[in-house]
Amino acid sequence: MDWRYHQALLATTAEPLADGLYESLYTEVLACRLAAQPQLTPAFEKVDDDASAEVLGRHIGELARAALAEAKPENRVALANNFLQALQHPDSIHAGPQQLLSLAAPEKLRRRNLRRPITRLSDAALLTNGKDDPNLAGEIRAEMASANSVDLLCAFIRWTGLRLLEPALEDLRDRGVRLRVITSTYMGATERRAVDLLVRKYGAEVRINYETHATRLHAKAWLFRRNTGFDTSYVGSSNLSQAAMLDGLEWNVRLSSVGTPKLLQKFEITFDSYWEQRTFQPYDPDIDGEELDAALERNGGRAVSSPDAYTGLEIQPQGRAGICGSRVRR
Repeated sequence: MDWRYHQALLATTAEPLADGLYESLYTEVLACRLAAQPQLTPAFEKVDDDASAEVLGRHIGELARAALAEAKPENRVALANNFLQALQHPDSIHAGPQQLLSLAAPEKLRRRNLRRPITRLSDAALLTNGKDDPNLAGEIRAEMASANSVDLLCAFIRWTGLRLLEPALEDLRDRGVRLRVITSTYMGATERRAVDLLVRKYGAEVRINYETHATRLHAKAWLFRRNTGFDTSYVGSSNLSQAAMLDGLEWNVRLSSVGTPKLLQKFEITFDSYWEQRTFQPYDPDIDGEELDAALERNGGRAVSSPDAYTGLEIQPQGRAGICGSRVRR
């Protein structure tokens, strides 16, 4: 079948275009679809040079995925190599296809358990702590197992959350993996004993924002860097507490340096910029413990009786506008 005829056929059999906003590449098929709806007025704009590679690559990738999906499994490698040949790219794909999953020296492989998260390293995902989703705690432990550095940006750090991650944190320490943590005294919900444990037992580098009235840190995010280049991260609503990481109604998006490279790059740059800001001060339990205690008391309330289920904060009345006995679950 002639390709132009095939394009025209696709255009005539497709659903009519709805009026509204688009970011669709102007192609032969799109031109045919627009011609079939003369009552609508299209508006075009030239793609910027710095974005054209991404836009063109996305279009070609979508067409390639569609063609590979329609092909028989046994013909897909040959078809993919035809694409590469058309691009004059020498990196042809071996039969299978197969993927490299790990590289390890035999002596290291005996000592170290190369666990993998349930979500593929190349994929993005949304975790909701639902019955069909892996829980966040399990995924974080698995991510730590192969990480070469770990960064955590978290408003509240709770003892119960650390207990869920103890084996993975011990492995990080034993492997000499750098662990950086940025947290805050916002709402007084962080527990000093949890922060002290991170520093004393697991060798974490911790920086704290004490002045929450000026800068309120409410982010919750993990970044796992790997020497292989397959970095991953989680950005969402879960603080470092048992309820938030196991069964709370929390949403967390998993990012990937392969699937969402620009987002992960922005995460890395932003975290590093926070780390260098004077707002976030290095924490040493022996020197700064009393300052942390005072800031937590100043910014929050006393611990409730069930720390596993709550952040451990009870908001106290402040003048006539105070709220009595309110519990905030995190």
